[in-house]
Parts: sequence; C-alpha cells; structure tokens
Amino acid sequence: MNDLLMDTILTVVAFGVLSGALFLLKQIKAVARFRGSLNVLFLVSSVSFFMRPHIEQGYARAIYAALFCTFAYIGVRLLDILLFDALIRHRRGGLPVPVVLRATFRWVLLSLAFYLIVKHMYPGVDFRFLAFSTIVLGYILGNASQDTLGNLIAGLALTGERPFSIGDWVRVGDFVGRVTDMTWRATRLQTKMLDYIIIPNSTIAREYIVNYSRPTQSHGFTQEIGVNYGVPPNKVRASIMRACKAVPEILADPAPLVWLHNYGDFSIDYTVKFFIRDFSKLEQIQSDMMDRVWYDFKREDIVIPFPIRDVRPMNDVEAKADRERAASVEAGKELLGEIPIFNHLSKEERDQVSERMEEKIYGAGEALVRKGDTGNTFYIILEGSTTVHLGPDTRSAQVAQLKRGDYFGEMCLLTGEPRSATVVAVNDCRVLELSQIVLQELLEEKKSLAEDFAKALKQRADELAKLQKSVDAESKHTEQPSEKALLSKIWDFFGI
Repeated sequence: MNDLLMDTILTVVAFGVLSGALFLLKQIKAVARFRGSLNVLFLVSSVSFFMRPHIEQGYARAIYAALFCTFAYIGVRLLDILLFDALIRHRRGGLPVPVVLRATFRWVLLSLAFYLIVKHMYPGVDFRFLAFSTIVLGYILGNASQDTLGNLIAGLALTGERPFSIGDWVRVGDFVGRVTDMTWRATRLQTKMLDYIIIPNSTIAREYIVNYSRPTQSHGFTQEIGVNYGVPPNKVRASIMRACKAVPEILADPAPLVWLHNYGDFSIDYTVKFFIRDFSKLEQIQSDMMDRVWYDFKREDIVIPFPIRDVRPMNDVEAKADRERAASVEAGKELLGEIPIFNHLSKEERDQVSERMEEKIYGAGEALVRKGDTGNTFYIILEGSTTVHLGPDTRSAQVAQLKRGDYFGEMCLLTGEPRSATVVAVNDCRVLELSQIVLQELLEEKKSLAEDFAKALKQRADELAKLQKSVDAESKHTEQPSEKALLSKIWDFFGI
C-alpha cells in the first residue's frame, strides 16, 4: 500500500514538473503547436513509468498503446511541419499549402500508424469487423451530412486538379479575390477591398473559374477610347502608345496594341490592349494610363468628344480662346526676353518667335523629355515645376528643379543632339514649346545669329557641367565642345 501511494505521488509530481516546464516554454511557437499532445505524452509516460507494477497487464498494454499513438501523432505533426512549412513552402515562394491537402496527408499517416500499433499490440483484433462497422458508420454519417461530404469531395477534387493555388487572383462566379486559404469545407478569397469571401468547395466546383495568375502573371486588359472624327488614326495610335509607354507598370512585352473598331455617332472608337503583371493594381494602372492619354491628347490637340448641347454663343467661345492664346503669347514674349540665348534677337524677332510657340500641358509625374531621346524642341516653364535627372528616370540623381521662367532643350533645338537629361513634372505643368522650324527662317535671313547662338550655347554648357559636377562628384569628366564646334553643328543642323 505504501509503494502504491509513493508511486502515485511520484506520478503526480513528475507530470506536474513536466507540465510546468511546458508552460514555461509555451511562448516558443514550435512547442505551442504540440502543447496538448505533449501533456498527454507526459501523463501517459508518468503513469507507465511509476505505476507499471500496480497495473494489470491488460491496462498496461492499453497505456503503452496510448503512448505509441501519442508518439505517432507527434511524429506525423513534425513531418507535416518539415515537409509543408519548410520544404514545399520554400519552393512555392512562401505561399502556404492548402489546408485540405495537409489534413489529408496527416489523416492517412495517422490511420496507417493506428493500424500498425493496434495490429502489434492486439494481434487478435478482427479488422474485417472494424471495416464493416466503418462502412455502416460512413453510410449513416454520409446521409446525415451530404453537404459537408460534398464540400470535402469537391475540396479534394480541386486540390487534385489545381485550377488555382494559394496566392492566385481568381474569379469564381461573381466574386474576384486572392486565394488565401483552402480547407475541407470552403475556400477563402480576399477581395481588393480587403474583405474575406468564404465560398463552399461544392459551389466552386459548379462555377466557372477564371485564374488571373495562370499560366503566367501577365494579365491583358482592354480600354475603349473615343476620339474626334477630324484626327487621323495614325496620330491617335501614336499618342495612345506614348501614354502606355509612360506608365512603368504596363509591360513592354507583350507590347500594347491599339486598333480602330467602330465609327460611332459622336466619335471614332479605338480599343487599346495592354498587359500588366500585378493584377491587384489593375484599377490604378488603368487610371494612370488614362491620365497620360488625357495629357497627351491635350498637347496634340486631340479632342475626346461627348454628346453635349452647347448653348453658348460661338463668338464667346472663340473670344475666350483668343484671349487665352494672346495671354500665352504675351507670357512667351516676357519670358523669352529674359533668356540669354535669345538676347541677340531684336524685339521684333522675339515677338515673331513668341507668336509661333505652342503651349503644352504635362501631368504630375510625366516625363517632358527623357535622356537619350532625339528631338528638336526647346521648352520654357510657364506654370508649375519640374525636376532634372541625370539618368532615364527619377531613380537617377537629381541635378536641378525648374520653375516658371526656367528653360531647357536649347542644345536639341540648335544642334539636334539627343537629350542629355530627363525632365519630369512635379505637378501639372504648362510649358511653351519652340520648334527648330521656327528658327529656320530667322537663320536663313540672318546667318550671323548662328555665331551668337554658339556663344550662348557654350556658356550654358559650361554652367550645366559645373552644376552636374557639384551634384555628382563621381561623374566622369566630359570634354565640352568648343564654340567653333558648336557653330559647325548649328550650320549642319539648319543646313546653312
């Protein structure tokens, strides 16, 4: 009796000590997963170790069977973590494996382990009776829970066919979302509004499924744009393609496509197709593209028509346009007179140039010119501000910020050389654009202007070289062309 009491006390103490140690280690994620099964293991182990002499052989065998089952459960869980959380998840780029697949894997191994333990501990057990009982029980449960069973079978079918994986963007019926989880009963989608939609697997099996992430991450999208009848189609296509190129998220391969598909009542309708890689940003990318189309159309004087009844007198409309044009010309005269390159022009010549300058508008974030591009135009900032970068985009070093009255592009205007920097609008900008054709007539009438231009270009080039050196001290020194070399380039470019 004393031995039984002592062994009982030792059993309780051992279980208490082990459970206390487990309690202290519960903050460890790997240990917390097995807290319940480890408690059972500690209890069964303590009983089997200290109480073995006081327990009948039949009960002892049952305790050992429970001990082996607990070990088997912990081993299967460890294998599950190693296989699915470490190996397969790493190969899938961090995406989790569907719950239904992991659960099936665990239940198959646990059933096999249970069979082997029972077969070893109780050789006389008739498994045919157990199989018959399982069939009867399965029939009863199957009739009682047809929906649940249907979801289970559908979940297994979806896991086998794999029409989507966790992390894919899909459309199931009327719902669009990213697959975040898949259990025995249902699949969970997270929408772009960050809401969860839980759809039973049997419902998914009956619906059509569109996978936006397969077979590649590239997803095509189309957008219709209506344009005034008076604009040539090739001009419209070129403008839309420039707008698509200006949006970094639109892929260059596959390249965007534009085609004319309808002559409508109020417009010629075009369809633009472009491809993106991140489906979650589709609406924002579409908005950015349409923004760029509006600004490019505005600069190219391409009108997007819409049915409207305009009751204003036409004279008032024309008068307003004339006033805006006159104000732009006056601003051009004022700003042109402050630019050293044009100091050698007479007032009449500057007025003549100002009247032929065109006003353009650029949206925030849009590149006015890009390094390496060819061109023959010169710009004066009329409203807004821009940044100047040494490379082809805003990720390169910024050397200056331009505001009203500042100018750029004089080397392209007078020599036709490629752009030496990238200029990007900080906010909506209005600029005056001067083309090489405007100066062609002046130089043909007054060839001595070429020497004045060459002298002004040399001074401007030296100033910009010093500015670039102060901003990027590691930049390679580039020998600046002489005034004579610049004069020769101006003569060649204008055919003098």
